[in-house]
Amino acid sequence: MGLRELADLREDTAESCKDLARIELSFARGTPFPLTLPQVVSAHRLAFSRDGLAQAREALARATGAARAARLAALRDFLVRARALELEPGAAQEALEEPRRPSVRLPGDPGLHGALPPVAVERDLPFVRGREERAARETALAAAWRNGASVRTALWEAAQEALSELELGEPADAVLALHERGWSAPGRSQPSERAQPLAPPSLLPADESPSLVRAAPPSAPEQSSVTQACEKFLSDTDPLARDLGAWLLERHSGARAIEHHDLLAFLHAPRFASAFPRGELLRTVRRWAEMLRLDLSAGGAISLEEEERALQPAGSRAVAVDPPDEIRAVTFPAEGPRAVGDLLSAIGRAQLRAGAPEDAPPEDLWLGDAALAAACGALLEGLLLDGAWLRRCARAELPRDDERALGVAALLQARLDAASALGSLLALREGLGAAARQGYGELHLRAALTEIPEALALRQLDPWLGPWSDLRGRALAAHLRAFLRERYDEDYWRNPRTLAALQGLWSRGSRPTLPELWGETGGEPSLRALTDELSRACA
Repeated sequence: MGLRELADLREDTAESCKDLARIELSFARGTPFPLTLPQVVSAHRLAFSRDGLAQAREALARATGAARAARLAALRDFLVRARALELEPGAAQEALEEPRRPSVRLPGDPGLHGALPPVAVERDLPFVRGREERAARETALAAAWRNGASVRTALWEAAQEALSELELGEPADAVLALHERGWSAPGRSQPSERAQPLAPPSLLPADESPSLVRAAPPSAPEQSSVTQACEKFLSDTDPLARDLGAWLLERHSGARAIEHHDLLAFLHAPRFASAFPRGELLRTVRRWAEMLRLDLSAGGAISLEEEERALQPAGSRAVAVDPPDEIRAVTFPAEGPRAVGDLLSAIGRAQLRAGAPEDAPPEDLWLGDAALAAACGALLEGLLLDGAWLRRCARAELPRDDERALGVAALLQARLDAASALGSLLALREGLGAAARQGYGELHLRAALTEIPEALALRQLDPWLGPWSDLRGRALAAHLRAFLRERYDEDYWRNPRTLAALQGLWSRGSRPTLPELWGETGGEPSLRALTDELSRACA
């Protein structure tokens, strides 16, 4: 069974992606949802069914050729998530609406403002200058999120059940298998679809072993490649985070006991945020695009929307409404470098969705490895680490310590991705309970030097390992920037010849795997390039 034999399933999948994109666009805009998730599930029975997932699994097992295998793997990855939605459509809809429901009661004047939606409180929290007021708002926000714990548990268990249907072992092993194709180097032997047990050290039964030979104690379970990579990344960057990171956080907050809301303020609204005015957000990006001769609209396919709505989340998002012809980049304007980085990231993701040929298969338009979109976003977001770009495009003349603060912010965000990936694997093995909450709390403290409120901890975990996709994308982006810098000099970001290389990346849509892109640019999948770049940015 190949791609042609799955015509009905692939068509239903593409149509379901269109409906989900309408919901995603409404979320990004802060406007009413055009339809509910249960309605989407009901309208696309095949794409959300167990049978559809089984068909994709069987076709992938028989696939020959890199392109066919990559597209079938992308289809399978989407269908397993769709299957989890089909198991708990009501809980999924509840989780979608929860951020908009007025449930945060700020202390001091509950009768004046009443309850506020979490999405608005979370968006504005980092920009509150007073530490005590910021802490009080975070406490109120945590109390509101605590009420949705049962919904998150239901969704987590649905994801575990869907992963079990892949028949790749335990849910943690299954989700690791979903990410295998995006991390193994080209030519490296790939594990089989079903995990095989290790051969025992002796072929004799335990009760027939020679009496003079004692059985060896059981060895510790082998760590996955994801665990090893995340642990090594944290270990390699621990000294930098503990020394420079701790000093800059104390300098920013004015307190020795750094709290989680201080971290949010440092990441979103540092002391030098005024160097990046909200009114200059789009002008900064357009100034850079003119130097590179980049068409931000991709021939009219991409629309940039700068809006401010009460229920709109912070940051920028790229939504592929009907790729490659209609992509929306929606941004909530804000002051500070994080807003610039978010907009650059959204533009990179939008260019990827708009770059594919119109006759490309639906997998190349809608699906693919999530880390590829993350890499395209991080590739442009990383321009914030270039002092010359800041001066020429953002027109921000920052002291060296402030430039280093941008590097530390990027470092802490990458470390938080590693911590979330490790915490998510722990929760998949131990369950979404006290052990996962405590384990991630310790990882967050190590990664970002601050404790996270218990009610907020489990919200950072993802059964699909999205943070690992983001971290893989950041690593490839760092490698690609080094590649472009070597080929087109230090100011590659304004060299029109760079545009051809970028368009070569975007023009294939979601078809390439990350190992293929690493190989084409002379590297192998590794977090080393990201570690080196962040170390230089903080030096």
